[in-house]
Parts: sequence; structure tokens; C-alpha cells
Amino acid sequence: MELITGRTEISTDRPSAVTLGKFDGIHRGHQKLINELFLAREQGLQAVVFTFLRPPKNLVDGEAQPVLLTNREKRAHMEKLGVELMIEYPFTEEVHHMEPEYFVEKVLAEGLKAKKIITGPDFCFGYKRRGNVALLKELAPRHGYEVEVMEKAVAEDGQIISSTLIRRELLMGNVERANELLGYPYTVTGEVVHGNHLGRTFGMPTINQIPVEDKLLPPNGVYVSKVEIDGSVYQSVSNVGYKPTIAGKYPKGVETYIFGFDKDVYGRILDVQLFHYLRKEEKFSSVAALKAQLKRDAEDSLAFFEQRPGL
Repeated sequence: MELITGRTEISTDRPSAVTLGKFDGIHRGHQKLINELFLAREQGLQAVVFTFLRPPKNLVDGEAQPVLLTNREKRAHMEKLGVELMIEYPFTEEVHHMEPEYFVEKVLAEGLKAKKIITGPDFCFGYKRRGNVALLKELAPRHGYEVEVMEKAVAEDGQIISSTLIRRELLMGNVERANELLGYPYTVTGEVVHGNHLGRTFGMPTINQIPVEDKLLPPNGVYVSKVEIDGSVYQSVSNVGYKPTIAGKYPKGVETYIFGFDKDVYGRILDVQLFHYLRKEEKFSSVAALKAQLKRDAEDSLAFFEQRPGL
């Protein structure tokens, strides 16, 4: 996958089909857009995803918005799906004040040679969100593209799938519900760093990850998980939080005990997939009490997978 990031001057030498949006989570609704994008390949068009380097809300509202996917995670996901070109457009003050007509002409028509634009029904763009699907259709004859509007994806209970809904479910610890809406397990990607090596002293060596600051994490607690390493997937159990039983201060992180795995992976970038919330994070009276609980957590995690052989 080709990646263009942080540049406002973009161009391609091939006609393209483009889908636009924040794509936070790349949930089932986003996947509908991307699948339609791939159908356009049959017309000889390049499949292009246009998104932003940082959430526009960060600049507009002056506050950092936690994300379901970091830039690293989003890129990896797009490449895995088969996107040919991904654009991470910088959301600067200049871009914030860009008129929608200018964006269509200079970025979509001239820069990307867009022949097909695929979007959802409530897509808005440009200064004060003045651009919308109606404007895209109005400008289509002038710039020689067609517009495909995809209806929103709807969950089994009738709720419209959105990044906002998924964030809300995750913050309540409803991992299974979030995974259902995403269409895949919620994943934390990060470098394996050194911890205090306590788990190794009682036969439960763990990997430690400190996610980037804007990564949305579910409530502190213990989760059933899986870890992918070198193409193999291992069952595991993960703690999200601050290690309250251990003396000292620790940043919020993810600590994972991987069943049947004890190799050196320090410095590696690994994916930890979350499946189910087991219990809240607790401060135990002693390391021995912590050890006993961790063994129960491991047993509960294994039992979870045994009861769901297809997971």
C-alpha cells in the first residue's frame, strides 16, 4: 500500500475511486464503503482512502479525542484490507478554512483524478461543514466523476453502527458488543517494553505495552485476549491498568500473559486482541494473593475459549 501523509499537495497518475472520512475503527460501516471502493477496480480505477492525519475535532474543539485506531493501527488495517493508496491529510488551520468547492476541484478532481466518489449519506466537508453529498452531486458534471452514496450499516438490534457508539460500548467494558460492531476484535498494538519481571518469578511471564496517549482503552481490568506473533495466534489474558498491587508508579498499560509462549519479544510490535471483560483491576494485600488471582484469571480465560471453539 502506498501512503501519502502530512502533505496538502497530493497527486496520482491514475484515475481513482475515492472514499473519504475519519475511518476511526474501520468498523462495519466503513467496511461497506471500502468494499464498494474495491468494486470500482473493475473499472480500472485505483482504490484510494482519504482520511486525516489527526482527528479534525482536535483542532476545531481544542481537545484531544481518544481514537479506536492509532495511525499505525489504521495503516496496518487498511493495508490488510487491500487499499492501494491511503492519504492522511493534515488538518491545519488552512485546511479547516478550505471552501468545499476548492477541495473538490483541487484535491479530488485535479490531485486524485477522482472518477468515482464513495461516501455515506451524512458526509460533510469543507469550512463550517458546508460541503455535503448534495454539493458533491452538484459538482459532479463539472469535474467528471460520479457519486455513490452508501447507506449506513445497521447492527442486529437495529442501531446504526458508528465510531461514537463503539467508543461508548468500550468505555462501559462491553468488549463483545464493540467487537460485534467493529466486525473484528478490538486490538491494542504496541511495542513490548520491559516491566518489573514479577510474573516470571511465579511462572507467568508477561509482555508489557504502553499504548500511545490517544489510544482509547476500555476500563481498567482483566480481559480475555489473544496475541498474534509471527503468524501464530496465542490465547492469553490481559490486564489493562496501573498495576496497583506493585510498589511504585506505572503508566497505564496492557500487561499480557500468553499461554504456551515464553520467548524474548522485547522491542517487537505486537497486537493484543480483547474479547471479554473478566473483572475490575484490584489492589491485593500481597504478591501471593495477586499470584493466586492471576492463576484464576488464566483458568477463566482458557474456559472462555473452550466454550467458544470457533472464536
